[in-house]
Amino acid sequence: MKTGKEKFIPIIAMIVLLIGIFSTIYVNAYQIEKDTIKINGQDFTFDQLLSNGVEQTIETDEGEKTGIALNDIIIYSGVDCTQCHEYTIKAKDGYQQTVNWDILKTGILTDYKRVFFPDTAHSFWVRDVIEIEVK
Repeated sequence: MKTGKEKFIPIIAMIVLLIGIFSTIYVNAYQIEKDTIKINGQDFTFDQLLSNGVEQTIETDEGEKTGIALNDIIIYSGVDCTQCHEYTIKAKDGYQQTVNWDILKTGILTDYKRVFFPDTAHSFWVRDVIEIEVK
């Protein structure tokens, strides 16, 4: 004969499992995959940036990385006084890094939306970039 606890444990386990399943479905259903990157308040596709920027290769401690020069991207987006601003690079997951022009002009944006800087800590390298905010 089952006691009161033994009856409720499978029910509680099923409820927890269902909550987990529905939570996963909800989160995945509302994640928006953006094909654009917002720069200085404007949306750009990678192809637009590539056609208007210079592709370059930089040397990092992880080897060579190739992408579009960030200074070309910022100039193309319409920023007049590039040295007068700081730039916050934002990722899809909420991670962000703020850099000044001296650091930004050494970096690249790769075709898989990752920013690399040759002489900085890896914490400045941002994955899944969705926005570069000009401050």
